[in-house]
Amino acid sequence: MASQAVGHWKIVDFPSHPECTGYYFDINADDQTPNMYRLNTRVVNSMFCSLEHDTANDQWTLAGGVGATMMMGPPEEMKKEDIINDLISNIQNLQVEGGQALVIRTKNGEEVRLQRS
Repeated sequence: MASQAVGHWKIVDFPSHPECTGYYFDINADDQTPNMYRLNTRVVNSMFCSLEHDTANDQWTLAGGVGATMMMGPPEEMKKEDIINDLISNIQNLQVEGGQALVIRTKNGEEVRLQRS
């Protein structure tokens, strides 16, 4: 059920980019549009996007693009921000396991685990 994805989540396992563990994602339901959700996070800049949940096939798609504030930060942090932006841009599926774990699967086969916080 898509509504289980709503909440405050912390990245705990990002196998291809362990330097990006510890970042938080907030997922909220869009009160105006059924099956639409808003994802917000912050590395250096605040990043946000809308996600649409297709209930027929239980797939998630990015609705539009990823928006962000435009501040500059240290190069190392900006690199992490690019990685998180790429993760968000390529979300294919979200799956909640046991109510406390969220697994993000991307179009390019990555799997990232988050813990409800």
